[in-house]
Amino acid sequence: MGTLDFVKAFGVALLLMVLNVAASFGVVAVYAYLIEPGHEPAYYETVAQSIAPWSSVFVGALLFFLAAWLFGVRRHARSALAFALTFAAIYTAIDFAIIAAVGGLAHLGLVVWISVAVKFSAAAAGALLAKRRV
Repeated sequence: MGTLDFVKAFGVALLLMVLNVAASFGVVAVYAYLIEPGHEPAYYETVAQSIAPWSSVFVGALLFFLAAWLFGVRRHARSALAFALTFAAIYTAIDFAIIAAVGGLAHLGLVVWISVAVKFSAAAAGALLAKRRV
């Protein structure tokens, strides 16, 4: 992978982060408006702290799989697996940096480690599927 590929992987990681956070807001909004409406905003802020991490696991798996597959089939000369694992590692580094910035590293729960494992696995699966398609 060349320097430009690392820059692209960084961009993909940022895009996936934005999409994953937006999806978490969407999941909480669905919960607030359709599943349990009528509470004060503070209630939904508390609920979001437990819903958003799990949303990130499931939505993140789909996003990482699709991104790895899409970028794997678009450029055959680049190793799809190396690119997918690179953007997954960059995403994880950014995620942990944000968690550290807010003082949450000491409180990482099991869901964070599950999320990391799922994202790397989904990225690898998408890249391997892309390679088979080529």
